[in-house]
Amino acid sequence: MSKYLYMAERRQSMRNIRGVEKLEQYLIENEVPIGQTTLYKLVREKEIPHIRISSRVLVFNLDSIDSWLQKEVS
Repeated sequence: MSKYLYMAERRQSMRNIRGVEKLEQYLIENEVPIGQTTLYKLVREKEIPHIRISSRVLVFNLDSIDSWLQKEVS
């Protein structure tokens, strides 16, 4: 694996956050206040991009979240 490919993959992985609580904080910081209850509902209905690592662990890629927000706004 080249050094540049490794760095690109690492940079992408750094844009992942774990848990609805941290996603809520990210959204508040970006002036899109969505509460935890609503986020859990969106996850349950598969309306928001996420990865379920286990039954209790959710991971959100912030690039995917940003794209999702753009689609929801337009």
